[in-house]
Amino acid sequence: FAMFSNSLLCRTRALPVRRLALQAPTVRDAMAQGCRHMSWLRGFSSTPVEEGKPAVEEPTAAGDAAEREDVAALKAKLAETEEKLKQRHDQLLRAVADADNIRKRTAVEVDNAHKYSIGGFAKTLLEVADNLERALELVPESVRSGAENPPLRALYEGVKLTDEQLVKSFASVGLVRVNPLGEKFDPNLHEALFEMPDPTKEAGMVGNVMSVGYKLHDRCLRSAKVGVVKNKK
Repeated sequence: FAMFSNSLLCRTRALPVRRLALQAPTVRDAMAQGCRHMSWLRGFSSTPVEEGKPAVEEPTAAGDAAEREDVAALKAKLAETEEKLKQRHDQLLRAVADADNIRKRTAVEVDNAHKYSIGGFAKTLLEVADNLERALELVPESVRSGAENPPLRALYEGVKLTDEQLVKSFASVGLVRVNPLGEKFDPNLHEALFEMPDPTKEAGMVGNVMSVGYKLHDRCLRSAKVGVVKNKK
């Protein structure tokens, strides 16, 4: 296209004034028409430009400053967005952790409710179990295994079966009888009523059990009332 423009410019310069005069009514009009042709040809760029690409403008100092300001503003906006995203991420993690803790606490509370909901009712039956145990202890050993008193022996066996069945019923709901005779004294499970000397046992051992204790699963429902061995050195 540039070659065509240059060629056309040369041809236009070579046109005789007479030929332009033939196309215009006066010499003045012919000169004006020639000037218009020259102006029109000078409007074309002599530098070849690729088709479909606009001419590249030369950068200026004002344009560079504006571009730097735009880049700085975009970087600041990006940093602000990243900070907000980090905060939202932290809030989400905290919310998930709180929800998980609530779920765990709820599960523990529900499990405890199932385990220990019968605690109040079980306590009312402990006196019944204590009375059955005391009744069994009052029957002499000779009557338990001998034939001296068959009616009393039959009564003893009936009470014993009742006590065993009650203990099994307690165990089915997690209630266990604790008889700590001969064990180490544990303040969490035992209640010391007195101290007693016993040279056959170590100090701090349970030497006598006045009343057995009971545990509901892993909780002490009632402490065993015991006597603790205390030997003099």
